[in-house]
Amino acid sequence: MAFRKHQLSQDPRTGIYYAKIQVQKVRRRFTFGKNRKDAESALRKLERELITGDVSFSIQKTAPLADPDAGLLLSELIDKHLEWVLNNRRKATYDNRRHFLIGFRKFVGDRPVSGIDRLTLENFFAWARKHHSKSENGGAAYLRNVKTMFLWGEEVGLCPCPVRRFPRAPEAPPTTRRFTDEELEKLFRLQAPEFRSFRDMVYFALLTGLRPQEIRQLNRDQVMQDGEGRFFLYIREHKTARMSRQPVARSVPLTDEAAAIVRQQLTAHPASSFVFLNADGNPYKAHTFRQRFMRWCKRAGIPPRPPYALRHTFGSMEAEANINQTSLSQLMGHTNLRTTSRYISNNYDHHRSAIGAIVGRVASVAHPRLTVLEKPADHVATL
Repeated sequence: MAFRKHQLSQDPRTGIYYAKIQVQKVRRRFTFGKNRKDAESALRKLERELITGDVSFSIQKTAPLADPDAGLLLSELIDKHLEWVLNNRRKATYDNRRHFLIGFRKFVGDRPVSGIDRLTLENFFAWARKHHSKSENGGAAYLRNVKTMFLWGEEVGLCPCPVRRFPRAPEAPPTTRRFTDEELEKLFRLQAPEFRSFRDMVYFALLTGLRPQEIRQLNRDQVMQDGEGRFFLYIREHKTARMSRQPVARSVPLTDEAAAIVRQQLTAHPASSFVFLNADGNPYKAHTFRQRFMRWCKRAGIPPRPPYALRHTFGSMEAEANINQTSLSQLMGHTNLRTTSRYISNNYDHHRSAIGAIVGRVASVAHPRLTVLEKPADHVATL
């Protein structure tokens, strides 16, 4: 095979670079991602390997874009995608994705991917809303997971995405569940012996805003000290870091109370790498932690809530303290400020303070002759 340089092309729909290479009258299309520099490097490497014979043209690590006439079946795409999810995401993500994709395959049947159009997805969305959800966001999760699979298939070069414009699936933001000060007082007033160590775990969650999973799996290696001896948590693997293209570790400073809880727990079980353990000396399971916390709420005489409500309470309290939204986002490990804004958008007192901050200034412009003390009262009286 004579050495020949091939040119990169870019798909205007997806931004993915590709090249068409022909060997012995067989022409294939290879995709190289969205970064041009990396794509150039990968293409030159592929050319060298084809010349030396290190890589066979028929079996490539770089997956060629499937021929539309070959008719990649939906079941094949689902199997390949689920295999990738299992190898690159958490087991819970795999189980969740599998549930939604199996529902999609049952609805549309095992047809070629190229035969799926927007009308099919519209009907699937309507079916999921009617039969598989009771919330106002019904069907959105089904459609979102199917869309993720199709876009993944196009990105890795398995098949072109069959739909360029997906049905709109507006989602209402989830409700922010939090505890009031009175409810927290009732919760911590309960001094049952079986809740003594569990109480410290819940208190620590309120002081740090960690996710329930992060609390249950908190490891002594994640507890560190800075140059001044102050304790903080350094969490490299967390929920949003795994979903980000450029993962950023999360750092959470510990108050004196939170640091004292950590020291006490680590001293109580020095042989374990986990900070919080149950009565059997093992980390809490998600179901056990949830059920025990809700049982505690019932005994305290307050409406039961899941452990995640502790994180919501932390975010809402920080918002009430007028903490900078970017700082709050970093503390809670959010990659999107829209997620953080949930804790502020549901905070009536925070909004009232923000509105009240401009009353004096607006009144001085609207009624320049009135004194500062007279403006709010006189203005309201004239309405």
